[in-house]
Amino acid sequence: MTDNTYSGTLKFKDVDFVFVFDGSELVHIPPKERKNDIMWGWLKKEICPGVYTSGDPLTVDVPYLDGFCNETSKRLIFLTREESTVGSRNSTLYINVAGYLECSPNTNGFCRMTLSGRALNYIHPVNRAFSQVFDSDDLTEKGIISIRTNGFDRTSTVKRAFRFEGRDIAAYFSVGWTCSMKISTPPITLNSSMIFEFDETDDYWFFYRLWHAAEDFLKYLTFSKNTLIEDCSLQAMYDDSHYPSTAEFKLARSSEPFDTKPLEKGRYIQLSLLDPYEIKMFGAIADGEIYLRHIPETYEKGHTLDASDFVLTSAAFEWEFDQAYPSGVVKSEARVAAEQRASAQMDECINQSSGKAKKILKYAKKSIGFSNLESKIVQAGRDFHEMIGVFGEGLYKRNDEEFSYEVIGSRLAEQRNDFAHGNIDKDFKGAAILDLLLLRYLVYAMQLKRIGVSAANTRRAINELFGLMYYLPAEDGDTETVAKNTEINEPNNETEGNADEIVEAE
Repeated sequence: MTDNTYSGTLKFKDVDFVFVFDGSELVHIPPKERKNDIMWGWLKKEICPGVYTSGDPLTVDVPYLDGFCNETSKRLIFLTREESTVGSRNSTLYINVAGYLECSPNTNGFCRMTLSGRALNYIHPVNRAFSQVFDSDDLTEKGIISIRTNGFDRTSTVKRAFRFEGRDIAAYFSVGWTCSMKISTPPITLNSSMIFEFDETDDYWFFYRLWHAAEDFLKYLTFSKNTLIEDCSLQAMYDDSHYPSTAEFKLARSSEPFDTKPLEKGRYIQLSLLDPYEIKMFGAIADGEIYLRHIPETYEKGHTLDASDFVLTSAAFEWEFDQAYPSGVVKSEARVAAEQRASAQMDECINQSSGKAKKILKYAKKSIGFSNLESKIVQAGRDFHEMIGVFGEGLYKRNDEEFSYEVIGSRLAEQRNDFAHGNIDKDFKGAAILDLLLLRYLVYAMQLKRIGVSAANTRRAINELFGLMYYLPAEDGDTETVAKNTEINEPNNETEGNADEIVEAE
């Protein structure tokens, strides 16, 4: 739909309009007999007889608009932002939409959502869905080779339950296939999908928010904010096990470049490394419990570090530290006792003071027991050394720098503060770049451990995501992953998948 302009009819504020839609902006053309009403009644305000001025801004008062498309004879549902301003030119109105659904006129609610795209083809590898079957004689003498698809039991993950916005949802990943006899398309196309099942609903904004939550999940697994989901279909159940695709859902956004080269190089976390906690991680990200603001706009931009990277990555670390250590940095009994004595002495000084001095002392008391960034890095570095130590030792050795969490914490905290407080007169410490890279690994280690991923799988995830190319020998209990393949077919909207068992996300 985004490549064409569509027209049709819809009702807005009890007026039947003709609409024109180009994929982002919805143009309302009023009927001839209502043009004056809209111009002088909606958009203008009479300040005295015969004298008009611009009226109060016209706003959208509904979450979506329901229209009928002339070209397809289908229903078009446009997601609108309530209380957003309506643009106008004469009596023609312009409304920006967030997304739109195309479905049959008699379709109302949906109970399944299927998302697919190129990134998913790597995260849940499509090459697990087929095997090559050939006889050496047939291959060499007759040129015959067979490609055999694997069953859903090998291509689908376990269906797991979680809650999103108060709704119970079952989610799983699957690889589907489509066949074609057309010359212009491959005979078989494989694509991975993320599938959500829920009670039937016509809350179209719920689908929008779930889509964005899924994209945030992929951004985390690829360390890139421009990782997108390109296709979405909505289904309604017509019996106990079949979900025909009844609607196509699209977001109204500009066509952003999506570079797949990092994916082709294997720079992502394979879904199997999170098993059985993949849906738990999804839920944590959807609920805003996992810090994502430090993730770069693109994977390649993550190789260029600036002041914002130091500030945001440090913020990500401090957020994760607070989740892992709700009581702060672990302190010795002697340290705790000393802080208690200092606090008591400060209380005495506060009680004996007044005015501004008392206010200053109260503020100073807050610093007692305060854990700074340096101490937090030292604490977490030691505790998560099993997961990041091998990468840190190699990183600093290659650059002839000392690998010490005390040195790293002091240098990184000082450099972050210089950037955060505008200390441009301070010299930049080059080794702080190494510290920032290590801090990225540490943030991922803390996040993955929080949802239950093993130390071995965490090391493998960090190794693959950041392309560190360390040889990590297999350990007992390691998750088996599929070999990363650079030859990945493009996705297709049509998917198939099945999973019988629902497991609660731990």
